[in-house]
Amino acid sequence: MGMAYERKTECEEKPLKEYQIIERKPTVEEFFELRQSVGWGIGEKDDYKKGIENSLFGVCAILNEEIIGTARVIGDGRTCFYIQDVIVKPEYQRMGIGLALMKETMNFIEENACFGAIVGLMSAKGKESFYEKFGFWIRPTEKFGHGMMQFWKKPQ
Repeated sequence: MGMAYERKTECEEKPLKEYQIIERKPTVEEFFELRQSVGWGIGEKDDYKKGIENSLFGVCAILNEEIIGTARVIGDGRTCFYIQDVIVKPEYQRMGIGLALMKETMNFIEENACFGAIVGLMSAKGKESFYEKFGFWIRPTEKFGHGMMQFWKKPQ
């Protein structure tokens, strides 16, 4: 199956040690704040609220009662998992927070995925090597074609 990761409530791997990793989904306000901090767009509040609520799993990094990072998992809970919105505020990046968020995310998948389950994600440009540490590989390969996506637009 996947890799096993040791669970932690506090990160001890990098200089910033005071933050906590908490298993919960971010609020819509927290989510928008994080997305804006990394230059990602936001949409309708109600749409994102529903999306967050329907997520299988969420985890947040909290420092001094303020959210500084998050990750969530969507999918069917057994055969298909998609890691979505791994975000760490820029001023807290490269301090082990993303690593801690991903470890908790992968622990959730490890506990719930059946043998052969598909686990996917779309990496931000230049961040691919971060996800390779967790066993993800870049497509295309000899066997697999390109990963594909689109941003949905309602018909006019």
